[in-house]
Amino acid sequence: MMKKALEEVYVLYMNNDTTGLLSDDFDYMIDDMKEQGKIVENTNELEEKDDLINLVGNIAGKVENLERENANGEKFKVCNFSIVSKDDDGNKVYTNCSAYGDKTKDLENLKQEDFVKIFGQVKTSIDSNGKEHKNVRILSSKLLKAKEQVKSQDKDKKSILGQIKSFKTDDKTKSNKKDHSKGAER
Repeated sequence: MMKKALEEVYVLYMNNDTTGLLSDDFDYMIDDMKEQGKIVENTNELEEKDDLINLVGNIAGKVENLERENANGEKFKVCNFSIVSKDDDGNKVYTNCSAYGDKTKDLENLKQEDFVKIFGQVKTSIDSNGKEHKNVRILSSKLLKAKEQVKSQDKDKKSILGQIKSFKTDDKTKSNKKDHSKGAER
């Protein structure tokens, strides 16, 4: 159906040599065809919402650094990775992120588990099966803690229960020493 509509627009365009693709006449042709039902905008196939977001989380999986070519044959860099963060309910959320061109410079050396802050534009699309896909096009990024820093910090960090146990053990040891010293004084 869409192919027929495009062919009809093309024929109308070619028959009127004063009509330009950016002219009002072209827009009116498209509007008329929509009113006649010849062009139907299919919103079921792809729904898009664009928004800006700050995202803080750990890199999940490998950071993929690629070099691509645009339609003009010019090469550009692409950096793809996923970030795992938590939503308001504490559930893990995985978000795909992509950086292009100069924005890849700061991301090339990132590794899995690095803790980062990303600012970018969210592109959310819903496919024909109703599944939502989210990708953040990175506008700026910052490495907050490298994987090595996170690992060394975790080694030194005790769980809350572990800290309470060691506090109780230390407290008992101190009180036993006090009792022994009182007994020795008598």
